[in-house]
Amino acid sequence: MKALRTHVAGVDVHKEMLAITVMIGKGDEDPKLEHFECSTMTDDLKAMGIVLKSKGVCDVAMESTGVYWKPVYNVWAPLGLNPIIGNAAHMKNVPGRKTDQKDAEWIAQLHRFGLIRASFVPDGIYQRLRLLSRHRTNLTDDHARVKNRVQKVLEDGNIKWSSIVSDTFGVAGIKILDLIADGVTDAQTLASSVTTKIKRKEDAKKALTNCLTTEHIFVIKQLMNQYRDIASRILDVDNELAEKMKPFGHLIEELKKIPGIDRVLAMGILAEATADMKSFADERKFAAWAGVASGNNESAGKKKDQNAAEGIPR
Repeated sequence: MKALRTHVAGVDVHKEMLAITVMIGKGDEDPKLEHFECSTMTDDLKAMGIVLKSKGVCDVAMESTGVYWKPVYNVWAPLGLNPIIGNAAHMKNVPGRKTDQKDAEWIAQLHRFGLIRASFVPDGIYQRLRLLSRHRTNLTDDHARVKNRVQKVLEDGNIKWSSIVSDTFGVAGIKILDLIADGVTDAQTLASSVTTKIKRKEDAKKALTNCLTTEHIFVIKQLMNQYRDIASRILDVDNELAEKMKPFGHLIEELKKIPGIDRVLAMGILAEATADMKSFADERKFAAWAGVASGNNESAGKKKDQNAAEGIPR
C-alpha cells in the first residue's frame, strides 16, 4: 500500500503534554521517524509548531481526546499547519500500543496512508459562536436545576403549589416565592397574593398551608437570588449571541420557518453546523452528524454508538 502523504505528524494529546511522532518519506519508502514531546503551554505549542513546519510537516493528526485537542488546534492552525481531528473510537482497538509515543506513531502511520477520517471542525468564527451557544445551554441547565431545588424545598415544607398550577415559576408562583423568601408563611396571606388566573384557585390556601421553618425560608431566598442571577446571565448571552449573529440574520429567519425552531434554537443550529452546508454530502449525513438519524451501524448483530460512527468531536 502506497502512502498518500510524505511529511506527517501524529500527536497523542494529554492535558499537560503532547507526544509527537514525525514521519518523513516518499510513498514507497520506509519513513524516517522523529519523536518529540512538548508541554501544552501556549508558547511551547507555538515553538513546536514552528519546529514541525521547519521539517516540512503540514499534515498533523490527533485524536479528539476530550477538550484537550482544542487549544492545540487553535494554536497550530494559524501557523499554517493542517491539523485534523480523528475520532478516538476509530483508533482505539489497536494492539501493541503501550506508550504515548507508540500512540503518536500509530496516528502518524494512519494519517500517512489516509486512513483517518477527519472530524468536522468549523472555522474560527463558528468556534466562537459555539462557545457562546454552549455556554447558554449550560446556563439553561443550571437554571433548571435551581428550579428543581426550589421545588424540593417547597415539598420539604409541605407546600403543594405544583399540584394546582401548571408552572411553579409562573407570575403567581414567583410572587409567592418572593413572599416566602421575605419570611411570609401564612397560607391566607400567600393565597391572597394570587391575582392571576390559575387552574385551581379555590385550592390555593389549602395547597399553601405549610410547615416551613426559618431554614426553608433562608434556602428559598438563596435559590431565588440564584434563579434571577442565572436568568440575567442568560439574557446577557442572548444579547451577545444576537449581536454576533447579525451577519446570519437572514438564515435565522429561514430556520425559524421550520415548526419547533425559535430564534435561540436557530442560533444554536448555526453555531454548531455553520452556514456552509458543503461540509455535509447530503441531508442524511447532516442528520447523522447531528445525532438525529436512526442508528444503522450494526455488525454481527451488535449496534455500535452512532455518534462514534459519525466522528463527532465535542
